[in-house]
Amino acid sequence: MEYAKEKRTSKIFKIVKEHKFISIVIGLFFLFSAINIILIYNFFKIL
Repeated sequence: MEYAKEKRTSKIFKIVKEHKFISIVIGLFFLFSAINIILIYNFFKIL
């Protein structure tokens, strides 16, 4: 019997389901980093 290879995206979704807290922390980190960059850019545009 041959097993179908697991796709990369399904592996990622599996990890996210198992480690929800870590996924939320990483997601918030990227979100706040993006917001910070946007705010800094707008501040320098005002100057």
